[in-house]
Amino acid sequence: MEPEIVVRGTAEARALPDRARLRVDVTADHRDQEAAYQARAEIAARVDAVLAEHASAVDRTTVAGLRVQPRTRWANGRELHEGWRASRTTLVELVGLDALGPIMAGLVEAGAAVTGPEWALAPTNPAHAEARRGAAEDARLRAAAYAEALGLDLGPVAWVAEPGLRLGDNGGAPPPVPRGVQVRAMLAADQPEVPEDLSASEMTVEAAVEVGFRIL
Repeated sequence: MEPEIVVRGTAEARALPDRARLRVDVTADHRDQEAAYQARAEIAARVDAVLAEHASAVDRTTVAGLRVQPRTRWANGRELHEGWRASRTTLVELVGLDALGPIMAGLVEAGAAVTGPEWALAPTNPAHAEARRGAAEDARLRAAAYAEALGLDLGPVAWVAEPGLRLGDNGGAPPPVPRGVQVRAMLAADQPEVPEDLSASEMTVEAAVEVGFRIL
C-alpha cells in the first residue's frame, strides 16, 4: 500500500430557505360517531380548497393520519364515554414562500390548527454545492500544510469519500447514513401557530469530505 496523507475537510455555506413545511390538523368532536366524521370532512374540504387556491405554491401534500376515536372522561372513579373525535393530519410542503402568510391565514380561517413553518433547503440549492467545494478545498489545504511541515511532497488524490462511506471504516459493518452534508436552521425554538413575522432566517449547510493524498 502506497503511503498517504488522509485528511477531513469541512466547510459551511449559508442561504435563505427555499421551502417551508406545515403540519395542518383538522379536528371535530361530536356525540355521534358519524356526525364527528362528517364535521371533520367539512373542515377538511375547506382546508383542501385553500391549498387548491394556492396550488402553484404547493409542492406536495401528504395525509399523515386519519383517526376516529372515542372521547372519554373520568368521573367518580370510572371512565365515561362522552362522544367521538375525528381528526386528520396533513403535511404540506411549499415552494412558493410568498404565499406562506395567506396560506396559513386561510387554513386557520378554514378551521384547521397549523404548526410551522419548518424551513428547508431543496437538494438542488446552490448552497449545498458551495459547501462541498469548500470542504474539498479545505481538505487540500490541510494536506498541503501537513506535507510541508513534514518535509514531504504532496502527490495526487488517491481517493475521496464522505465520512463513514469508505470501505473498511466500520470494520466491515454496514455504512451509516451519509453525513457529508447537514443543514441546520438559525430559528427560534418555539413559534406561535400563526407567526406575525414569517420572514425566513438563514440556514447553514455543513459539508465534510475525507480525502487520501499520495505522498511522493
